[in-house]
Amino acid sequence: MNSFYGRGPLALLFLALGGCNSLTATTIETINLAIKGDLNKIPLEQITAVENDSLLIKAGQAEGLYVRQESYDGRTDWVGLNENVQTNHGRLTQLVGYANDVLAPLNEQDPFSQGLLNVTEGTQVLRYVDYPLAYQSGLEQYATYNQGPYERIQVLDQLIALQRVDEQIWMPQLNYEATNYYWLDPNNGHIRRSIQHIAPELPALDITLVRLPATERPQ
Repeated sequence: MNSFYGRGPLALLFLALGGCNSLTATTIETINLAIKGDLNKIPLEQITAVENDSLLIKAGQAEGLYVRQESYDGRTDWVGLNENVQTNHGRLTQLVGYANDVLAPLNEQDPFSQGLLNVTEGTQVLRYVDYPLAYQSGLEQYATYNQGPYERIQVLDQLIALQRVDEQIWMPQLNYEATNYYWLDPNNGHIRRSIQHIAPELPALDITLVRLPATERPQ
């Protein structure tokens, strides 16, 4: 599995943009923003000025913008100045440099790999999650899927009609459960916006695909 590990210390979460596609300040300040919920909003004109596909990620009232670096085998690396996340068909699968790093790869029969737009009601999948800094590996994560309604969802300054899919996750070893929400473009299955819980200690991440790719590339 491709991993950000081995690329040097990387800070995950996010502060104000310096220019159009880089992030500033320190990891400690960023963590404080995410945990305390202090206001930190990126102006819309800075977001739309980025000349590449990007993800806007919010944690509490902290915001950050990540720019597409490369895509391979369905996975996509997104980078700030020193900050990185990885997605696989729109689901967060790797965070590095935060208080608790996360590895949550998809399996071969995962609904995201097969196309979440057509997932069968009640489909369940088992994944294995690692939290390296907590010395926890191979934690079971059960995910169950249900089709939600079509909803008009705010994507930056627009309201867009999207198909919602709900993902209930349960990690029995941690006694942890949460619900993730994904809003998909009904025409191509791209996840335009999602709310994802990636670890018990981290806030929910509100993720927006800011710029659709010019060609049909994986998320």
